[in-house]
Amino acid sequence: MKRFFYAIALALCAVLAACGGGGSDGGGAMGLSPAPLAVPAQTNASGYPGDPSSCSVADQRGWLNDYMMDKYFWNANLGIANSAATSLDTYFDSLLFVPIDRYSYSEEVAQFTQFFAEGTRTGFGYSLAFADAAQTRLLVRTVEAAGPAAAAGLQRGDTVLSINGLSPAQIANGELASVNTVGVTRTFSLANASGTARLLTMTSRNFALASVVTDKIFNSASGAKVGYLAYQEFSPSSVGALGEVFNRFRAGGVTELIVDLRYNSGGSVVVARALASWIGGAALDGKVFAKLRFNAKNTDSDFDYNFTASPSTLPSPPLEGIARVFFITSPNTASASELVINALAPFKNVINIGAATFGKPYGFLPRQACNTVYSAVNFETFNAADVGRYTSGLPATCSVADDLSKALGDPTERRTAAALGFIQTSTCPAVTAGLQANSRPDQLNRSQIAINSIANKRWKEPAFGEVSAPAMVID
Repeated sequence: MKRFFYAIALALCAVLAACGGGGSDGGGAMGLSPAPLAVPAQTNASGYPGDPSSCSVADQRGWLNDYMMDKYFWNANLGIANSAATSLDTYFDSLLFVPIDRYSYSEEVAQFTQFFAEGTRTGFGYSLAFADAAQTRLLVRTVEAAGPAAAAGLQRGDTVLSINGLSPAQIANGELASVNTVGVTRTFSLANASGTARLLTMTSRNFALASVVTDKIFNSASGAKVGYLAYQEFSPSSVGALGEVFNRFRAGGVTELIVDLRYNSGGSVVVARALASWIGGAALDGKVFAKLRFNAKNTDSDFDYNFTASPSTLPSPPLEGIARVFFITSPNTASASELVINALAPFKNVINIGAATFGKPYGFLPRQACNTVYSAVNFETFNAADVGRYTSGLPATCSVADDLSKALGDPTERRTAAALGFIQTSTCPAVTAGLQANSRPDQLNRSQIAINSIANKRWKEPAFGEVSAPAMVID
């Protein structure tokens, strides 16, 4: 069976694949390209640690039980299997250690490979958020540059009056179906900042992700050159674009850095290490980026993953002279994003602007069985100072509300302005009004944020449209 997973590097691949079988289902070096591994010898009736004996429901369930008892981080606290489950996703959910595990999820192979192998998405390319706690104003939060929503003219900050005739209240109630197939038409009734109404029609399709939203260099009053990067997802396809950004920062003489991860819910550990290494500089080469720690049955898979400045693994040189780094964060800043922030904390002065992050110090080695990829938590992470377990999130240094009225990278946008102000004064601004960045709308029907039932439980801000589950994946 062909596998679609990737290794951090040959050394890490060897460590993870050699201990118990089936841990890392991919091979290859830092090229981030698929490479199949041989299927381990089958030792159980279910076929585990190889593939399920067949793709019948019974054999897949048996295989999943064996896999979870071996590789799941909380394997000593498995849930009671729901024999009456009507789908494999529901059966998988029943095995999770709840409420502690609000992270693990399953998805079809096509969905997994679309992000990690192809760097694409199917849909419209937008997300929305309420601008007030009373949920009366629904605004466009993000628009993917290459998606049909952007092509139709949708813009961040547009007020949504209705979508396909559904009101914001109906959308919040889950009455607008999520879309992950091509050819679906959607009509938006909108008003811009000046109140001008317009109608936009768009049709879902496949489009390339633009993980690097924007990058700029600001001139501060003190004369410092401030690099700004808005980065949306840790997609393997974004490595080249990130390298080009840091080339521009280096050529521009950047000495202060703002990294906007407010909507970045995670992705590849490989790319997370690359971003942190670009920020960290050559002095961090070989120092611990993250310590990966597995369950008690798999401690021989424990591994320290290091920063790199090697030209063979980092496609452009790191940025030097960055003593402090500003991260713009929110409850949607999750997983691999948090990994980067935590990894740099022992070595740099880290200042978080916005709101506390999601709280996911765990990661996956995704495993395919038949047509399903199971991203069950396999390990937890710590930084070089052994700091981890930030399940309540990484706190904000300065609490600043989101500002949907301005584009990302606009120096007058509230969170960006707060970071620029801190560079000048080393103080936080007064608490701002606006979108409640710390809101946790458990009252919302989150079916509209559907990836699957487990993924829905993890979102802590009102967000609709197309969002992806927070992930930290060894690829």
